[in-house]
Amino acid sequence: MPFHHNERLSFQPFDEWGEVRIYYNGFLPHWRQDGCTYFVTFRLADSVPEGVLEAWRCEREQWLRTRDIEVNDDNWIGTFRRLSRNDRKLFERYFVSKLFQTLDEAHGSCVLRDNQLAEIVMKALLHFHTERLECGDAVVMPNHVHALMTPYPGYELEDVLHSIKSYTSNQIHARLKTKGTLWMSETHDHIVRDGEELLRIQNYIRVNPDKARLPDGQYLLHTAEYDLQL
Repeated sequence: MPFHHNERLSFQPFDEWGEVRIYYNGFLPHWRQDGCTYFVTFRLADSVPEGVLEAWRCEREQWLRTRDIEVNDDNWIGTFRRLSRNDRKLFERYFVSKLFQTLDEAHGSCVLRDNQLAEIVMKALLHFHTERLECGDAVVMPNHVHALMTPYPGYELEDVLHSIKSYTSNQIHARLKTKGTLWMSETHDHIVRDGEELLRIQNYIRVNPDKARLPDGQYLLHTAEYDLQL
């Protein structure tokens, strides 16, 4: 079932000189700047095997130690922030690429392979469109979700995502008659820097099902167009 917005969405590039808020909640940094568009990924709690997570932890510790950062140090995040911007980008890109590759391997229960359950998630994403945010391209894969989101003033991205995760978790558990943690608590989000990057991310979202070799009926795709000045 395809979804598409007819209206063209606005896009504000990242302002390198503007105010930026950075916080850490787990593995990766989260950057915030008012008015920006974010490439968001959230995943099911069982989507990455524990053995893979442990291997990532070891690799992360080794990467940081080569830069004189000990993760057992309570202030390691503060030390990490003092690395060069290039090093921080390399860190994020490397580990995010490993995450995306692993997600496309479709580990875990993959309950979102069920189109009716995937539709619960997609409709929740679009429910807040024009109310709390603009929702651009989005895809619901068997064990994860990618989406472009632009929160409106007064709404924080993490608060909107919490609402989406909470609602969809309750609805899916009710359908499956299950309990427990459905979604991984941490969400990956990346501020879209400019129009060219936006187009690359739109293409990534749109071809993700083909890249993961998913047949029709095992994913839901929503597309949108942006008003870009390239």
